[in-house]
Amino acid sequence: MDPPSMARDVTIFVVDDEAQVSDSLALLLATADIRVASFASGEAFLAAERPREPYCVLLDVRLPGMSGLEVLRRLSAPGSNAVVIIITGHGDVPTAVSAMRAGAFHFIEKPFDSEVLIELVEEALAHIDRLADDLARTERVCECFNALTPREKEVLELLVEGFPSKLVAHKLGISIRTAEHHRAAVMKKMRARTLSHLVRMRLSIAAAPRG
Repeated sequence: MDPPSMARDVTIFVVDDEAQVSDSLALLLATADIRVASFASGEAFLAAERPREPYCVLLDVRLPGMSGLEVLRRLSAPGSNAVVIIITGHGDVPTAVSAMRAGAFHFIEKPFDSEVLIELVEEALAHIDRLADDLARTERVCECFNALTPREKEVLELLVEGFPSKLVAHKLGISIRTAEHHRAAVMKKMRARTLSHLVRMRLSIAAAPRG
């Protein structure tokens, strides 16, 4: 097998009650400079502190106590940054397919093919990079939004609803000139190039994870 193409220092979470599986995953992923943090149950994993930024989880379907699918449902809640690869036995493939529909990124069958596992992890980490970029952009947008005055936020909300300056002025009881001044300030502070750009920014704020 060719050496893995990854050369990064990251941690992947493994949730599997079989110590042998967790140990083999740790050894394999160590060749790609990836650390593994192992948990023997879903309850233990969910109780542990997890990163705020996007992260990857290798999650077994069959776990003692809480099932892998229940853990997945928790990790697939709005605002979650978990990218989940399901670990499944041959008899659990229909369950794994259901997990994909419930938000899992991929699934892999036991016993693992090392090359396939590395490929799936590479895909997951590339996806995480994209999620991290999106999250960073959203955080910058939120910072810009928080810098607006209360009046500017009112103007922004009316702008994204499609109101022109004349109707913004009427709604807020201000002059058209003042409304246009606020509109210009909103566009500048939000660093919006166009009104459609401003609308996309506002939508990204609404969808941003809550801390």
